[in-house]
Amino acid sequence: MKIIFYTHSKSNFILFLLIFFVHVFLFGQNSSQDSILLVRLHEIDHKIDLRDYDNAKLLLKKIEEDVKELSVEQRYALDLRSAEIEYYAHNNDESINQLLINLDQLQQKNTSHLYYRYNSFLGQVFKTSKNFKKAIHYHKQALNNAENRNDTLDIIFSCLKIGRCFYRIKYIDTPEYYKNNVDSALFYYNKALLFPETPKNKHLFSRIYDNLSRIEMNNGNIGAAEIHANAALKINRNINNSFGIAVSLSNLSNIYYRKKNYKKAIEFAKESNLFIENKSLSIKRDNLEYIAKNYEKLNNYKKAHHYLNETYTISNNISKDILNKKINTIEAKYKLAKERQQTLKEKNKRLKIQLFLYTTLLLSIILMIFGVFLYRRNRSYKRRFKELINSQQKNSTVEEVETNPKKATKIPPEIVRDILQRLDAFEEEKEFLHKNMVLHNVAKLLNTNSTYLSKVVNSYKNKNFTTYLNELRIQHAIQELTTNKELRLYTIEAVADCMGYNNGESFASAFRKITGLYPSYFIKQLQKQSS
Repeated sequence: MKIIFYTHSKSNFILFLLIFFVHVFLFGQNSSQDSILLVRLHEIDHKIDLRDYDNAKLLLKKIEEDVKELSVEQRYALDLRSAEIEYYAHNNDESINQLLINLDQLQQKNTSHLYYRYNSFLGQVFKTSKNFKKAIHYHKQALNNAENRNDTLDIIFSCLKIGRCFYRIKYIDTPEYYKNNVDSALFYYNKALLFPETPKNKHLFSRIYDNLSRIEMNNGNIGAAEIHANAALKINRNINNSFGIAVSLSNLSNIYYRKKNYKKAIEFAKESNLFIENKSLSIKRDNLEYIAKNYEKLNNYKKAHHYLNETYTISNNISKDILNKKINTIEAKYKLAKERQQTLKEKNKRLKIQLFLYTTLLLSIILMIFGVFLYRRNRSYKRRFKELINSQQKNSTVEEVETNPKKATKIPPEIVRDILQRLDAFEEEKEFLHKNMVLHNVAKLLNTNSTYLSKVVNSYKNKNFTTYLNELRIQHAIQELTTNKELRLYTIEAVADCMGYNNGESFASAFRKITGLYPSYFIKQLQKQSS
């Protein structure tokens, strides 16, 4: 073997060099390609941040033309940028479904930063569409990923987004999921604030402080709201964030208005408008409205009128901007659809159009049926509510009954008369509001037996004892809710307790059975009437 080695040492050396250069050429080229791709992706991200979506799209197209072979993750990274461009530039969310499919595959690599980017973007999409349950789900997945990577900046950003979702919840479909949503927002904001402030996360801290300021202001904690707003303002001034300064000053203007320091409120609102730079006309409009309100409080009606006119002008401009954006969005969607239609085969095109038409027709029919159902039910509820309000106590659910014991009950007339008189006293003294008023207990209270009491109620009240008792209680509930505004502020459970029920469910069931309405609906209608 040694003889062979030395004999062919020169040829072996040449072979080794050849293999080395091939390795460097192939793998070095791949490494260089990965680096170039990473740089280009950063360029695209920068363009998206600057809202330069056209150039971002051109860069993306160039990558797809230049790079022939892409790994799965690289393909997913390009899909994400493409979806972001379409969503932010044209409000087009058709590519979101592809991202959801990709995310399932990325689940195996849930510690990668790309997995974080996917979840964070999807959370933003669902938050914008006010699907807060899904938005919170994806932002929480992003937060878990950031915590696994120990990426402080991503952790703070995810906490900010989750807190914002909880704070913005307005329509609650599943109360058990959204219970104490403001407390949840505070939890995530405070979790983010546990990290030290650095130059990289200052801008996120300023947004958290602004949100905390709004929460405290809505909770009536004006002092705490002012502290948070000043903290946000200090950071925004420090990093020279003009838009952030405008937001913080606008918050302070609102705070000082509530503190009745109207002159200071005007100063902050005017200064805020100096930093807007047409980035948010809605904030400028709000500031002008604050100024007008403060001048009105100072009895300077001339200036109040002037700033209200300016508010009106900006409101019109905002409406025009919204309309133009909608037009641009429709035009962009039209162009995109036209491009896609050119690449589709005629047969697939017809099938998709047919499927779209059938689906639209089916949904339209379902929506129409559902709409008619809701309309009729609402009309029925309102009619029943008016009947209940307009009805007199004499014509209420519990009707006047014959007290002369002439009906055949096989009970001595004098006993019947005595039971009826005791029942009248039972009703007048509102003893039916006590708990545990079952047949046996009421019979004992009226100094009779259960059989006699049951027969008298059935014969002279024309109903069984349970219905009789429920009608007394519900009629009393209607009267009390109609006349007592404070009672309307109680929970259903508390109202039920006042009416002698053991829980809110049995009260709501009885109320619904007797009146045809839920007690919550009845209370809301009363509140609308009195407001």
